[in-house]
This record gives sequence, structure tokens and C-alpha cells, in this order.
Amino acid sequence: MILTAALLLLSSTVNAIVHGVDSSTLVSEATYSKALSEGFTKAVIRGYQEACGSGGRVDPNFVPSYNNARAAGYTDIDTYWFPCTGSGNPCKSYATQISELSQTFKANSMKIGRIWVDLEKDSVCNGWNYGSAGNLAQAQSLVSALRSSGFVFGIYSSPGEWGNIFGSQSVVLANDVPLWFATFDGVETLNMKSPFGGWTKAYGKQYTDKSASGQFDLNVFSS
Repeated sequence: MILTAALLLLSSTVNAIVHGVDSSTLVSEATYSKALSEGFTKAVIRGYQEACGSGGRVDPNFVPSYNNARAAGYTDIDTYWFPCTGSGNPCKSYATQISELSQTFKANSMKIGRIWVDLEKDSVCNGWNYGSAGNLAQAQSLVSALRSSGFVFGIYSSPGEWGNIFGSQSVVLANDVPLWFATFDGVETLNMKSPFGGWTKAYGKQYTDKSASGQFDLNVFSS
């Protein structure tokens, strides 16, 4: 009985998760406060957007949303980088895009846990249009820039987006870093029903794009 109880405790510890919200719009302190009171203890805020007409830019909502989250009581805050890509766009180098984000951290004394690079296609800017092999080469360059930056980072994507960008869900880019994946099935676990990118387990899952405020996607993350 004691052994069984110990095993159950170990299992619950290994599989412990935290609930989180992510956003790409300006979120008020009151909205963050309500989310925190409902048990969503992690926040991920878009820090950089592709802004393909200008080559990419720091999201103007990043700093005010971060400040509102901190004022509401959030201490576990990550950011995500939606990089500018696409052969027809005047994109800044990946190193420059990361540098602009880094300068924002420093200028505003921001405490950011991890940068998540968002790998998905956008029909508006027509990014990731280099062909499957070219997309992989671009993504490898992007990951190399992140590694060189020294920041802790992970990758956000979905099985479908991965296949669309790289031509196959089995293509491996950087499965040594954490994966945060999207599957809108409402299931609040980290189980990967459709493994991709060489990952067999995930650090985070975005399980719905519906929230009471209409401003958040809802997630679970490994604690």
C-alpha cells in the first residue's frame, strides 16, 4: 500500500501541469487578474510579429500587456516570436529580429522565461514560401540564430503546419528543445496523438482558441 501510494505520488509529480493563456492583442490588467483567479498561472505574450511590410517588428502590445500581466500578479511569463519570412518580403535577418526583441527586454527590465518561435504559415504575408527544402534551410538558419543568442527557447507549431511548411510531419528541425503544439480538441493533457518533428513528448499544448474574454488561447504546460 505504501509503495502504491508512493508510485501514485511520483506519477502525479512527473505529469504535473500548469494552465496558461497566450495572447496576441493588448490585454488589460483586469483580464489577466480574472484569468489568474481561474487558475491560469502562466502567460505567453506575442513579443514579435512578422509585420512583413517592414521586415518584422516588436509587437506594440507586448510591453503594455507584459506590464498588465505583472501588475495582475503573473510571474511566469514567456513570449513568442512570429518571425518575418517569405521570399517576397523585405525581412530583417533572424539575428536582427531576435536582437530587437532582446533590446526590448532590456529597455523595459522584462523577466521572460522562454522565447517560443512560432512556425506556421500566414496567407497574408505568404511566409515560408521557399519550398519544402528551402523552408527547412530557413528554419535551420532561424534556429541557429536563436542558439547563438543564448536565450532559452522552444518551438510552437502543429502537426498540420509542420507538414505544410516542411513537406512532411517527420522532418526533424530541433527536437532537442521543448515543443509547444496546437491541437484544438479541448483535451487538457500533453499527450501527442500525432507526433511530428521528431518529438515524442511535448512541453506545452494549446488546446482551444476559445476563452471567456475572447483574447486568449488556452494551454497546458509541464510544470
